[in-house]
Amino acid sequence: MSVRSRLFATIPVAFFITAAISAPASADRDGYVDDDENTVEGTVTETVVVEGDTIPGGSRTETMSIPARCWWNAFESDEEFLSWWFTIMMWFPGGWVFLPDPDYIMEIYEESDPKDGRWYKARCVEDATLDDFETFLGSCQAWYPDACIPQLAVWWEDTESEPPVVIQPEELALAASALIEIPNPEVDQNPKAAGTENTTVVNIPTGYWVLDPDAVGGEDGLVEIRATIPETGTWVQVWASTDGLRISSPVGSTTCSPAEAVTAWTEGTDPACAVVYERASTQYPDGFPVTAETIWQTGWHGGIGDAETDSGDLDPISTEETFTVPVAEVQTIVR
Repeated sequence: MSVRSRLFATIPVAFFITAAISAPASADRDGYVDDDENTVEGTVTETVVVEGDTIPGGSRTETMSIPARCWWNAFESDEEFLSWWFTIMMWFPGGWVFLPDPDYIMEIYEESDPKDGRWYKARCVEDATLDDFETFLGSCQAWYPDACIPQLAVWWEDTESEPPVVIQPEELALAASALIEIPNPEVDQNPKAAGTENTTVVNIPTGYWVLDPDAVGGEDGLVEIRATIPETGTWVQVWASTDGLRISSPVGSTTCSPAEAVTAWTEGTDPACAVVYERASTQYPDGFPVTAETIWQTGWHGGIGDAETDSGDLDPISTEETFTVPVAEVQTIVR
């Protein structure tokens, strides 16, 4: 562990840094659009190459807005920075280790026009850890050594841009997971009563299969995409896997593997995925309500460059399609 890491790990310093970098819970993070179409602070725009199962043509390059866990936030003025700097020095004398030193500040104001640059302060999401902050600074230093220093504030000599933020694999994985598009499991069935759309018969195995194999991830039940930021080499492989297709109704249900769910019925064979309806749908004028559903577990692994450094789970995904199936006691069947 480095000297700086040991300093970061002490309780008083940990409290100081956490308080100094944490964005308020109500703070907006610039550039990120949430469900309410409000922008929030700390979003980084990146060019990302996306490849995989759900990408038309197999690959595309797009611009993505990716919320970072830590980022640089501009002070409104030099006066605001100096007030913040003096407050830290007054209330936490040891804070000078993590702040620009007075000589550095004086050098900036003596040798350059303050209007040619701007002060920035490190900020992180409310639940960020010291590991998040160290990773943020470490990646920034590795890729942009002239721009990033291991401190809570930096002077950036360019008013047309901002200090760089290196998106981490976990941050990219969360953004890339939204690109996994799984179609709803629309199904066909057999048997069907003559002259009807999909009427079936009591106690006869009724076969179901998905019209689009992608709805269950093909025979393997797996969907994968890879997202890469060419500038820094940050990459992730995001996956979603399902155990198969669940067909459920008030009187009969089944769960079928992906391989069974993609197998269409053919004449002279038993259905690979079948439900047996145990009674007629006389109490349901339009037929029994039936749901075809898939539940997907999702996760990712990734890193920067050639190394794989991180992995984790993501929120499950579920898709479903609902329809009605009239079930008769006796009917002429067309197979």
